[in-house]
Amino acid sequence: MRIKNSKTALALVVLSFVILIYTISIVKNGKNLFFDEGVQNALINLFPDNSHGFFKFISEFGDKIGIGAIAIVVIAWLWIRRRDYAGMAAFVLSVGLGNEFNKIIKEAVARPRPSFHEITDADSMSFPSGHAMVGFILYMFIAYLIASGLKNKAQRWIVAAVAFLFVLLIGISRIVLGAHYPSDIIGGYTLGLIWLFLWITLYEIVKVRLNKRGKAGQ
Repeated sequence: MRIKNSKTALALVVLSFVILIYTISIVKNGKNLFFDEGVQNALINLFPDNSHGFFKFISEFGDKIGIGAIAIVVIAWLWIRRRDYAGMAAFVLSVGLGNEFNKIIKEAVARPRPSFHEITDADSMSFPSGHAMVGFILYMFIAYLIASGLKNKAQRWIVAAVAFLFVLLIGISRIVLGAHYPSDIIGGYTLGLIWLFLWITLYEIVKVRLNKRGKAGQ
């Protein structure tokens, strides 16, 4: 399973870049995107207050503790089961540096949070959503690692779909809880996809070279 040679993946990256630049150009000027208010109100009205406990639980999977716990499990799996040290490095760096890059973009765009939210520790800027971006990087990278070990194409698509639906649920939770505008979530997804593509491409290049070096040394 090669991402760097995938025309579909490259097309998604280009599309994500265009959407990201357009979104930044709007929110940087203190404006909301045309769908922000409508989508936000629709989701808040769709899910009553008694569902917020569930969304707070889901939101934790995109928080520091949740991401850290999942990352430790994945690192252990890559080390013990696969002995994939390049994969370990790419995974850790993509998630860790992705989180730091998210902070830089947040400060550069400087979009305030929505006027109401239930997340008491949401004290950083709003765009792009860290939960959406880092969550996308983490869970879609895991999906890539799992799918790369599967020969059946349908199974690979199922793994990717399940991971994306979970990431989508994390994004919805942030909107329902009032921590982000919908465009913050889209910004997180698009930036996360671009970031993930770069790191997986780098990982695949390094892995090919390591395999060639290993065969040459035999």
